[in-house]
Amino acid sequence: MNSRDKHLLVVICLALAFIFFRLHNIQNPFSTNGIDEGIHLLQARMVSAGYNLYTDLNGDQGPLAILTFALWQGEVLTSRLLSFLLFGAATAASAYLAWRVKNRQAGAYTLLILALDFTLLRESRVASLDLFSGALLALAAVLLVWYLERGDWRLLLPGGVLVSLACLAKMLAAPVALALLLWLIYRGVKNGELPATVAYVTGALLPLAVVLALFSPQSLLEGLVLRQTHRAYDWGAKASALLFIGPGFVYLAAVRRWNYRDAKMMLLLLWLLPLLALILLQGRTFQHHFAYTAFPAAILAGMALSTWSHGRRRAVLASFVAVNAALGPALILTAPTDPAYEAAAEIEEVTPPGSLVISGNPLVNVLADRLAPPNLTNLAYYHYPPATASNVTYWLEKGEVAAVVLYWKLADMDRVEEYLNASQNYTLHVQIEERGQILMEGLRPGFSTDRYTVYLRRSPEPGP
Repeated sequence: MNSRDKHLLVVICLALAFIFFRLHNIQNPFSTNGIDEGIHLLQARMVSAGYNLYTDLNGDQGPLAILTFALWQGEVLTSRLLSFLLFGAATAASAYLAWRVKNRQAGAYTLLILALDFTLLRESRVASLDLFSGALLALAAVLLVWYLERGDWRLLLPGGVLVSLACLAKMLAAPVALALLLWLIYRGVKNGELPATVAYVTGALLPLAVVLALFSPQSLLEGLVLRQTHRAYDWGAKASALLFIGPGFVYLAAVRRWNYRDAKMMLLLLWLLPLLALILLQGRTFQHHFAYTAFPAAILAGMALSTWSHGRRRAVLASFVAVNAALGPALILTAPTDPAYEAAAEIEEVTPPGSLVISGNPLVNVLADRLAPPNLTNLAYYHYPPATASNVTYWLEKGEVAAVVLYWKLADMDRVEEYLNASQNYTLHVQIEERGQILMEGLRPGFSTDRYTVYLRRSPEPGP
């Protein structure tokens, strides 16, 4: 084994160590993207109970990931382990692609970059729709590269299926699907490869046909598109890009002049650039959106690094490893026990099975095995149609809600708290206050103070 092979072996072993270390204490992720994970898992649990994702639950994301989580009733740990497996598969696929397109060195560096990426560290420890969708694009890219190498248009049938599934997991993948279609049409006209375009389109339509058998076109249009158009533009949210490119400064190596006449390079650019454009131009940009761009950006960065001089490459990689090898384990090892577990245990103990619970953090419902009123599964700040205090008090007045857990947006609804305090039917049961997840105050990270305030419905007075 020569010195280069030994170097690559060290890089691969280091990458594998950090890939598997993220499984440590996965039941307590250091960041859960607000309440997004809880929303999707509660909706999955309610779908498994017979509710329609769009007409009943006002879903505003693609159905694939949520329907997948519904197979195990949205169970938290199982869903997080699926994210880890998808991350592992997409990371392996990306390293393989860098090797096929460039060389072994590029593959090893891509593997290391993704293993240490801060954004993917967060997303691979929670039930993430962005990672679910982005991983499917990475797997689709393998089939597309094989098509370019072998000229076998039949490979585009499963490739189209995977691209379509990525869109059905989350619609942020749609620009990639469209860009690939236009590129294949261009190649088909120029090179006489129209069967490839037909295979890609056929593959893409197959999952869509299955979904249309489950949901009406109108409900899909409203859920996947129209409910997203009401989000206001937030320039401040664009700073989330710094949370991706800051710890991941090695991605800047990908900024160079690439040979777009090379079909494989064109494929990688069509994978990355439409995603990057949509993420930065959409109304609100959050760090978890960059889980999409990490895979193609890491491939390009790994390929670029493989062409650098030994000294320059060693300096950049050593700096990247030093920063992220300290950051990742520190976050995982210091992650506190999620107070949602304590709140859920309290709810499970004091409410009867099958009762409804309204919680500002839907993860409490999932952990306690309690459903929510169907139009109150998403109490996020940015959701359309927004949940209002009137929606909450309507269910309280119906007398079907056994407990209310004030948290996040629900805790900011003063009318709800005033109603509960004035009501003869509800009483303050307990307030749980613990150190919570890591949040960003501007560009400064810090642990939140999580406060769960639990109100219980009073038992009816016994008759005479």
